[in-house]
Amino acid sequence: MPYPTRSEVHDIFLNLAHPPSGTDAFFTHVHDDVVWTVTGHSTFSGTWYSKAEYRAAIWEQIGGLLAEPGYTLLVDDGAQGIIVGENGWVVVEMRTVDTKTKGGVPYDQHYSWTLRFDTDHKIVELKAYLDLATLEKVLGGEKAKQEQEKKIKAG
Repeated sequence: MPYPTRSEVHDIFLNLAHPPSGTDAFFTHVHDDVVWTVTGHSTFSGTWYSKAEYRAAIWEQIGGLLAEPGYTLLVDDGAQGIIVGENGWVVVEMRTVDTKTKGGVPYDQHYSWTLRFDTDHKIVELKAYLDLATLEKVLGGEKAKQEQEKKIKAG
């Protein structure tokens, strides 16, 4: 089979439950030239055209807002939370677990990622759907708080 199976996709996504090393392991399965879209209209929404661009613009920015160890994501219902379609298309439903901002605010988020793998088992296209109100309230609030703290320290 040229594209990853449900079990193989699940194994890839299991990495996201073990940040930060698991996050790095997950990103080894993302193509360097991935097209990554976060849907909607928020300060975190947009489309990026490489793994490096997405990680620098969004993942690392959000990582700076979260308490250690960072994002902890679990696939809902284990491998059954993954739908494998044709030609490398996959849908994965996930949720954050024990994820808080540096200020201690819980970040309870649900995701549905629609993605496409190539025959080398690399993610080449990804579209993330999520609750933007929660994203803006919790992470946008933490970002504003951190920016305000920087202004106060700068004097």
